[in-house]
Amino acid sequence: MRNNEGRTQIPPELLEQFMKQQEEKVIGQQTQQQTFIPQTQQGGYQVPTDFVELPSEGKFYPPGHPWHGKQSVEVKFMTTKEEDILSSEALAKAGLMFDRLIQSISVDRIDPATILPGDKSAILINARKNAYGKDYSFASFCVKCLTEFEHTINLDEVGAKEFDFSKVGDDGTIVVTLPVSNKEVKFKMANSGDLQQITKSLEAKKKHGIETSETFEFHRAMIVSVDNNFDPNFIISFINQMLIKDSKFLKKCYEDFRPDIDFSYNYTCKECSNVIQGGVPVGANFFWSID
Repeated sequence: MRNNEGRTQIPPELLEQFMKQQEEKVIGQQTQQQTFIPQTQQGGYQVPTDFVELPSEGKFYPPGHPWHGKQSVEVKFMTTKEEDILSSEALAKAGLMFDRLIQSISVDRIDPATILPGDKSAILINARKNAYGKDYSFASFCVKCLTEFEHTINLDEVGAKEFDFSKVGDDGTIVVTLPVSNKEVKFKMANSGDLQQITKSLEAKKKHGIETSETFEFHRAMIVSVDNNFDPNFIISFINQMLIKDSKFLKKCYEDFRPDIDFSYNYTCKECSNVIQGGVPVGANFFWSID
């Protein structure tokens, strides 16, 4: 597992503002009105397919899921239909663009909400390489002197983080013992739907003036049982009274076991020689090159 401690991190608010500006530039270049075209069966020409290795190796999907136990999945090369999806301003604003794209190119009938974020990233990288090539250029800025720069990476060199699957159960869960309370906690990996639900719950509570806690929502989404007790009410009660050290330990365990793509890169600023260690941005312009 790669250790990311000690890296220079760009302040989230600055990065969010900068990435929003970059995405607006991309969307602004599209002058023709875009609409989403539903997938239809096409005869004659057969679209070529490729196989994508999943960072999760299918270990975290429960029995019955289409990708349970699958180390790789088959996906189609993108066509003009997928280009329409990528050009849809409505899908981009709704945050559904990548979900629709994955749904369109996946050979398996899959609900994007049930896919793990790391596996989504692997599929998007594969689709991008097959359609536009392995070189991906993106814009960012130096956190020290605020100088903007362009950087190019080879997507063939981007791979999954190293991971030990030996502790993952057949049902896709992991069991750990908390250091202070000695409680045995079984937890799962949050899929895309879980993360979306966390965001919606936080926004809804904030809107109605209800006290919110991202930590509480996160633990509620990932914890399956406590000392083999699966009762949701008991789990909620436990989370509300969880000791800080136990909570931090559980979060660290989650990160240690979370399968994902290693998007890290290094860049030396030409203006101030600051070494920037960041993560490759994957936004609306991931499928468009910087001219």
